[in-house]
Amino acid sequence: MTRKLDLSSFIAGVSFAGWANGVAEKCGFSVTRAVNSLKSKRQETLNQLGIETVLDIGANTGQWARELRGCGYSGRIISFEPVPEAFTRLKALAESDRKHACVNAALGNRDGEAELLVTNSTVNSSLRMPIQGRASSNGAEIHQRIRVPIRRLDDVLPTLAPEPRRFYMKIDTQGFEREVLAGATRTLLQTDAVEVELSLAEMYAEQALLPEIWQMLVSSGLRPAWVERGYRDPKNIWLLQVDGLFIREEAWNAKSSLP
Repeated sequence: MTRKLDLSSFIAGVSFAGWANGVAEKCGFSVTRAVNSLKSKRQETLNQLGIETVLDIGANTGQWARELRGCGYSGRIISFEPVPEAFTRLKALAESDRKHACVNAALGNRDGEAELLVTNSTVNSSLRMPIQGRASSNGAEIHQRIRVPIRRLDDVLPTLAPEPRRFYMKIDTQGFEREVLAGATRTLLQTDAVEVELSLAEMYAEQALLPEIWQMLVSSGLRPAWVERGYRDPKNIWLLQVDGLFIREEAWNAKSSLP
């Protein structure tokens, strides 16, 4: 049975949507379709590529992993988090999830130890010095310096995922993205998608900015698929970070061509 378009209902719906957007804007909000979001694109990518293992690099207390599970992802998650306090909460979260493994270490371009600067808001903790004038309003004040283990992903991952796999990698390491990628050159060849925080200005001393990280990912065969506004300096107009999703084009095309 063919449904007929009820023009009056359609016009009323459009009018209501326009009114709602107008009210939201007057209140300082912007309404966006749910499909036009990183969260939606992430879920589409996980489903389309049939990802079975996600690498959660910079897991903090497991917020991102909880979001994955809440969206229906049922595959394996391997989380890396160096801050002891945050790791304790992450580990507690994963105890009831047999497909969620946790590693209490930072990832970088070498194996050994490194000094971690723990901030008031542990999510901002970093192996690089926070630039206080730019990030202090975001809980980036240092309250502790500790020594933590640091590992190359290429070295530690084979013990965690010994069989051949294709990965989705999320990197949220507060200015240490370049070093994480430098220690994951082999792993990147097995990775079909990377979600990463990209900085437009230095939030942490001597960190790599968007152009360098972008080029590292493109050189590894990944193509930008989605970019979304991230952190903005609350004191002025400047956008400081965006979130990017990079996908291996041949992997996407291969899955899209399946009947």
